[in-house]
Amino acid sequence: MSGPIELTLIDGGMGRELKDRGVRIPETIWSAAALIEAPDAVAQLHRDFLDAGAELLIANNYAVVPMLLDLEGLEPELERLVGVALDCVEGARTAAGSDARIAGSLSPLEHTYRPDLVQTYEQNLAGYRRIVNALGGRPDLLIAETMSTVDEARAAVTAGLESGTEVWASFTLADDDSGNLRDGTTAVDAVAAMVGLGVDTVLFNCCRPEAITAALRRIGADRPRHLGAYPNAVEAVPEGWDLNAPSEVQLRELRDELLLDHIEEWQSLGVDIVGGCCGIGPSTIAAVRRYLDGDE
Repeated sequence: MSGPIELTLIDGGMGRELKDRGVRIPETIWSAAALIEAPDAVAQLHRDFLDAGAELLIANNYAVVPMLLDLEGLEPELERLVGVALDCVEGARTAAGSDARIAGSLSPLEHTYRPDLVQTYEQNLAGYRRIVNALGGRPDLLIAETMSTVDEARAAVTAGLESGTEVWASFTLADDDSGNLRDGTTAVDAVAAMVGLGVDTVLFNCCRPEAITAALRRIGADRPRHLGAYPNAVEAVPEGWDLNAPSEVQLRELRDELLLDHIEEWQSLGVDIVGGCCGIGPSTIAAVRRYLDGDE
């Protein structure tokens, strides 16, 4: 490498990393439990991602959705827990003296990776409006992330845009490396739908880096202002998976060098935002930072 690469670096995954650090992560409310039992650990992980070189932190409110909280009788606590998630990430940024941006998560309201469980547009819009209200304009931007259908993303983005906050949209892709969303929609059509809503930053996340590469290769000139990618380090998701099922999603060995190879190609395909999702910890984000800085 001849010098620094101008890409924005997002942080990595939260739940798996907290679990590896000894925080109880139940199969019901997943990483939301840490907001109740170990908020200091959440703040410390945010700080570790900052120290690794992340320029954008995503608040730990991914699992703070009514359906999951209701499994533990905590649905009325949604607004308070969203506030705790924001306190953790804002506190980490302040303690680090950082100017990193903070994103609030607009995640699937039903189980992740399950387009067959996505509710109607109207139901989703109401749910996302509640979460956007709870976020209260505190994040610098909102990310509708791990969206598996265009309608799901449309509801999340619409609710976000109503608040006047900058909104990004991010889709999860099928494990067959087709470059399609998990419901079969092409990445080209998904991107076009978001651009039609006025979204100028579209990403792909929480899927294999190979799937993201396949999708990016299909996107032509009709693209948003910014493209991004933050993959996971997960094997293929089992058929019919849900968070409470006994078939746990298995992590793969995703070597830093392989991820960096993908990032190099992603840049050539127009990506200017990269990071990590489930199974991607601070050490990998630090390796990406070194790569972007021209240090390896």
